[in-house]
Amino acid sequence: MQGEILTIGDELISGRVLNLNGWYAAGRLTALGLAITNITALGDDPAAISAALFVALGRSNFIIVSGGLGTTKDDITVEVVSRLLCCPLELQEPLLDHIKAVAAKWRVPWTPALEKLAWLPRGATIINPGGTTAGFTLWYQGKPIFFLPGVPEEMRMLMDRHVIPFLLNLYPDRPTIARRTLKIFGPTEAWVGDMIGRLDDELNDVIIGYYPNFPEIHLTITARDKNPARAEEVLHQAEQAIMAQVGAFVFARDDDTIESVVGDLLKKAGRTLAVAESCTGGLICHRLTGVPGSSAYFERGLVVYSNRAKEELLGVPHETIVTHGAVSSETALAMATGVRQASGADVGLAVTGIAGPDGGTTEKPVGTVYLSLAAAEGAITELRQFFGRRDQIKILSAHTALDWVRRYLTDDSFLHRH
Repeated sequence: MQGEILTIGDELISGRVLNLNGWYAAGRLTALGLAITNITALGDDPAAISAALFVALGRSNFIIVSGGLGTTKDDITVEVVSRLLCCPLELQEPLLDHIKAVAAKWRVPWTPALEKLAWLPRGATIINPGGTTAGFTLWYQGKPIFFLPGVPEEMRMLMDRHVIPFLLNLYPDRPTIARRTLKIFGPTEAWVGDMIGRLDDELNDVIIGYYPNFPEIHLTITARDKNPARAEEVLHQAEQAIMAQVGAFVFARDDDTIESVVGDLLKKAGRTLAVAESCTGGLICHRLTGVPGSSAYFERGLVVYSNRAKEELLGVPHETIVTHGAVSSETALAMATGVRQASGADVGLAVTGIAGPDGGTTEKPVGTVYLSLAAAEGAITELRQFFGRRDQIKILSAHTALDWVRRYLTDDSFLHRH
């Protein structure tokens, strides 16, 4: 049940395009209990493609190839495979008729290059023959090879609708994969690794992985067993052990995001939120409103970039800005309380800082950010010193602000810890 993936295209090995097809196929297949041993990115080089496919056929049970099926001169996958496997190219008349019909429907001028799509190696079985996107399958020494387009959207559609069902039917006796992703924010990757290292004796039955996904760390737990109930049980036990070590920093699981978690918490608590942003320029509001249904809890957001905006829209006293500066604890607090009062929201959130690369001073260097949260129970403000590029500082500021709302809604003592 071991397979591998070959992705073809000069754009992949030059770094111009991310290898999304390899990432997607590996993730989908591994989650279904089909092991992927290799992912190989290749340029439009006949010798390299032939060599990689030859090696793959010798060590894998199935192969997925994406890319190089188009109409241009550098789309050479079909010709290379034909020569390597000694399968002469044959014109598929029904496929050619279908291509002509699709071209006419979409008013695409017919050119001889389009006929290239209908020439396939002898023995090929067309994948999705009646659709606007197609691939093909070849069998070689009892092993299926799936040839899919390189366009990510087209490749994913064929993977999900055709290739995956085929493989699941071909390999019914595969282990169940139970997987959990814990999303962590706050500590360093080294700290997470040290904490997990202390659990080596308790985590023998699972595979643990952790990797940075700025500004987060994603920790994956994977359990494999032919008994689905046993796989879930092992996963649950491992998750409980890990949460005991790093749970304070886990803000979401699996596909959840910090903004979706905050939204759920606000809805459950029946509370509304208003945001005042300076250095983040609307990023917090953008993330909050990216969640469907956010109008139920997100009342308003104000980008108060200038001192004048802070004073006119939020009521920040002019003396506060003159005395302490726009980037200060006092101004952040006034922004949070001001946006809460102006909106009538239950929670007011504010952030002001210096994102750089200019504007920093010895006293307040680039990355200086003040956050504030105001609620009926009181208000808190805190200084953070972030590092990185301008975009990274903005992302860190927004993520921290959202995490503050999460912590406020899940920890009754949060306001009293600052």
